[in-house]
Amino acid sequence: MKKSYSSIEEINADLEILKVQRDIHYYKITQSLDSIKSELTPNNLVRNTFGSVTSFVKGSNNVQAFLISAVMKYFFKKVRKRNTDNL
Repeated sequence: MKKSYSSIEEINADLEILKVQRDIHYYKITQSLDSIKSELTPNNLVRNTFGSVTSFVKGSNNVQAFLISAVMKYFFKKVRKRNTDNL
């Protein structure tokens, strides 16, 4: 449905509304991108991953908890060894 305008003021008012809407959407997009960037920092990735693993281990039986902790120890030893080799 086309809108018909009877004056230039009506056109300018609609253009101003569209500009404000565009600015609001742009602001929301930039805020979302900033939020994604902060969530993808190495510290947050590690914190979120270990938080998930910890809650899973707490809800699992003893065998699963043992296996998960053994895998995590293995992983940390490999990472620590790689970091000391690079020095």
